[in-house]
Amino acid sequence: MIPSVRPLFAAVALLAACSDGDTLLIEPPPPSFLTVFPTAAPEGLPGELRTLSFKVALVETQPRDVVVNWRTEAGTATPGEDYYDASGEAVIAAGDLETAIEVELLGDAEPEPAETFHLRVGTTANAAPTATTVLGTIANDDVDCSAPYTKSDPNRWRVAPGADPLNYAHRGGVIDFPENTLFAYGEVAALGADVLEMDVYQTADNELVIIHDLDVDRTTDGTGNVVDLTLAELKALDAAYWFVPGEGTPHGRPESDYVYRGIATGDRPPPPGYSRADFQVPTLREALERFAPYLINVELKPDLDGEGDYERLIADELLRFGRVDDVIAASFVDAAANRFKEAAPCIHTSVPLDQGTGLVLAGLGDGIIPPVPEHVAFQVPPDTSQISQIPDDFQLEVVTEDFVADAHAVNLAVQVWTVNSCEEMLRMMALGIDAIMTDRPVLLEELLNTPPAERSCD
Repeated sequence: MIPSVRPLFAAVALLAACSDGDTLLIEPPPPSFLTVFPTAAPEGLPGELRTLSFKVALVETQPRDVVVNWRTEAGTATPGEDYYDASGEAVIAAGDLETAIEVELLGDAEPEPAETFHLRVGTTANAAPTATTVLGTIANDDVDCSAPYTKSDPNRWRVAPGADPLNYAHRGGVIDFPENTLFAYGEVAALGADVLEMDVYQTADNELVIIHDLDVDRTTDGTGNVVDLTLAELKALDAAYWFVPGEGTPHGRPESDYVYRGIATGDRPPPPGYSRADFQVPTLREALERFAPYLINVELKPDLDGEGDYERLIADELLRFGRVDDVIAASFVDAAANRFKEAAPCIHTSVPLDQGTGLVLAGLGDGIIPPVPEHVAFQVPPDTSQISQIPDDFQLEVVTEDFVADAHAVNLAVQVWTVNSCEEMLRMMALGIDAIMTDRPVLLEELLNTPPAERSCD
């Protein structure tokens, strides 16, 4: 979990004698918050040299060096077998904001669950850590993904009968936080969201970045299509530029409404527990490194360059981090979904749009949904009004009690998007669905933390 610690600091007064004999109080610069970020890295093959690199970042620069003392502590990973037990010092030089702490890994060729260890840290007086213990995850990169997919029973994406649905933070919370940023995912993870939902596009130089739109115009201070921009060009943008809390990304508002504008570019400091990079356009790899303990939903976009490597790149990245049964790769584009399934049959996927439409229609009335062994979930709206491809004269209620029962009968989870009102959240809960995808994960979490008998929209 991303720390949200807000410790208070008392200024330390230094006494100095003045020429007239009076006493002068001199206050040193206040300490800066310092964060060592949790991270994950693939373990590597036997004999391969791999390191797990913890990012260390200050909120504000300091006039003196900041020294971070660190040591590793065992978790589920075994020192000497999975990583080298170590300790040392890392220094952020005066005037700088970041450094790194690297721990050497010991790879193997065994397909095993991810393993963890802890990094314990302390700092000099001019920096205050937001957490003193940080999680390191050694990802399993030895998954054999060549065999045809077989869905497990029970399906981990289905909740128990009568249980609450999963809180799916749509793009990290479009209304609550600057969407598709590491800051947004850190905040919703800290408040208790169950699944981090993110959209992935391919850049001009074949990097995978997390952004929803075809272009960068709505959310950033830049212009142009993602596919035409390099990663370096995207990293220079402010991904929180147009965000207004509680409203999303309205343009043309007073400057003071854009409370996170300028953090990405260094014009203002980030909140404690974050760095300026957390407000830039992130890569898929950065999200996999930061949020190893969390369930993730990756939405595949159309392969706009037409080269066909997009789905393979995403599959390879997920497999490198061992993300197989704790991730769903979703797409509205059937061709993209099918290409991804061919590239990585072992990774969980949802039913794409055209296939899903046929299955929904098959289940109407007394009909039933046939088995869908290759997917784990339906991701559907409450009704077809949210699907632009469906004409207004052919609207259909999708999520009904009958549909939920039919989907569960073939071991498919029902995950509903995009549900933003309290009343609709409660209605979906009453239908027994498995997940609510929402732009307002804070509101949904408040409802889920309220006893069922006391839940109300008043």
